[in-house]
Amino acid sequence: MSICLSHQSALRYWLTKTEEECVPNCSEKKSLAWASASMREIKGALLPFDYSQKRPLHVLVPQSEQRHNLKKVIAHVWASDLPSGSLYELAGTNYVCSPELTFVQMASCRALTEVVEIGCHLCGEFSIADEGRGYVGKREALTSPENLGTCMDGLFRVRGIVRAREALRYVVPCTASPMEVLLVLAFALPPNCGGWVMPEVVANQRIDVDEHLRPLVGASHFKGDLYLPSVRGNVEYDSYEYHTGKYRYDHTQARRNVLEAMGVKTVSATWGQLNTFEKFEAFIWMVRERFGLEQRSFTMTERAAQMNLYAHLTDSKARLF
Repeated sequence: MSICLSHQSALRYWLTKTEEECVPNCSEKKSLAWASASMREIKGALLPFDYSQKRPLHVLVPQSEQRHNLKKVIAHVWASDLPSGSLYELAGTNYVCSPELTFVQMASCRALTEVVEIGCHLCGEFSIADEGRGYVGKREALTSPENLGTCMDGLFRVRGIVRAREALRYVVPCTASPMEVLLVLAFALPPNCGGWVMPEVVANQRIDVDEHLRPLVGASHFKGDLYLPSVRGNVEYDSYEYHTGKYRYDHTQARRNVLEAMGVKTVSATWGQLNTFEKFEAFIWMVRERFGLEQRSFTMTERAAQMNLYAHLTDSKARLF
C-alpha cells in the first residue's frame, strides 16, 4: 500500500518546488485501489515534509472506511478512475496528485478568486516558501491553462469541477512573482470578483527590440511583465530587491526608453505605489489614462469586491496552503 498526497499537501509540494529540484516521473496508474491512509503506513512513509494538527496531511483513499482513526491527517475519498497523467511518483512507493488534479481539488474547497490565484501560481514561473507565501525564486511553469483544461475534460461528476472551469477562464500563465499575480487578478477578474475590467493581459510576453536600439540594452528582446496587446501597453513591476543599484537602475531606465521609442506605452509599479487600496486604485486609474482606456465607475458592491480582493492578496497572514 502507498500514500497519495492531495489537496493542500499536493499544492504545498508543487508550489515550493524550486528550479534546482527535479520534477518526479509521471505514473501510469489510473486507479487508487492501492492507496492507503493508516497511521502506521503514514508514519513510515518517506514524505517530502512534516505535518501537524495545524497543517494536516491531505491524502486520497479509495474507500470511506480508510478515513477512520487518523491523527493530523485528512483523507479524501476518490472512488472513480483517474485521467491519464493524474499522479506523479514520489520517494518509496508514494505518489502526489498532478498540478492539474490538484487545481480541481482546491476548487472544491476554496472561493473562486482563490482558485484563480492558485491557478496563476501553478502556471507561474516562480516558487514560494513553505509558509505558503513569499517569493523564493524562478522555476519552469508546472502546468498551463491548456493542460488544466485537458485534465478537467477527463473528469466527470467530480466535486469542484464547475468552479475549476469558471476559474480557468481567468488564469493567466507565466507570471513571475506574487505581485504580478496581484496585478493579473485585478486586471483579469470580473468586477463582481474584484476586477477592474481591463483588456486581455499576457504575462512575460516577448517583445522584440528594434535592431537600431539593441546596443542600448544589449538584448534582442524583452519580456513584458504584464503586456496588454490590444493597446500596446506594458506594466512593469519593479521590486526593491532587483531594481536597485546603479547598473540595474541604468538598465531599467534604458529598457523603459527603448519600449517607449518602439511605441509600447510603459507604466512602472513599485510596492510603494500599491501598498494601500487608495494608492492601488489611483495606480489603476493612471494605467487606464496612460493606455488610453476609458475610465469606468463601479457599483458599491463591485468596489467592495475590489477592496476584498486587494485585502486578500496583500494580507501578510494569508496562506495558499
